[in-house]
Amino acid sequence: MVALYPFLTKVVVPRGVTDIGKDRPPTDVVLIATKASLVVRNNLHPAIQYLLLNAAREIHSAPSIFHHANQFPAPEAIDIPLSSEAQRFYKSGLPFLNDYFPFWMAALIGKLIILLIPILGVLYPMMRFLPRFYDWLMRSKILQMYGELRLLEGELANARGRDRKLHANEMIVRLDRLEEQANHARIPVAYASMLYNLRDHIDMVRKALKKHADKVD
Repeated sequence: MVALYPFLTKVVVPRGVTDIGKDRPPTDVVLIATKASLVVRNNLHPAIQYLLLNAAREIHSAPSIFHHANQFPAPEAIDIPLSSEAQRFYKSGLPFLNDYFPFWMAALIGKLIILLIPILGVLYPMMRFLPRFYDWLMRSKILQMYGELRLLEGELANARGRDRKLHANEMIVRLDRLEEQANHARIPVAYASMLYNLRDHIDMVRKALKKHADKVD
């Protein structure tokens, strides 16, 4: 019978529970009882649902001759599905924020926390990666100018004869443009030493270019 109808349950009246001295009942008595469901409308405010569930737990969680402690109420959906509030109540109890804030504020904060958890999960690795990316970006700006300076030196070294003087003059013009680019580069103070070194190297290359151009003359 109980297996065929989910709304029925089997209960046992233990032997001697009503009168131990007279041993009444003389044996365990098996009974069939119906399950009671706490049903509300689906548009009932969540705060009231939590209050009803909490009241049901306080009233029915105590042990009796038919059940153990905290056996009732239970999350059993017989004919009507459990509401989302009931599922959360049976899973984790009342929201802990309810002890400190009004329900509407506790519900709002709870929803914000749920939204912030995945956002923080994405932002945390990004926050660890961004300083490294920023450092690489600033250094790459200066190293790019260093690469152009190295290219100018290589072109001058490969020049021959009169072409060397022509290349030297062209290189000086290109060095001036490179130095102007370095002077107008927006680099944080933490990377200023790299920029100063670049300017010194540009000046050294310019002096070497002028010296080689004078020799050709």
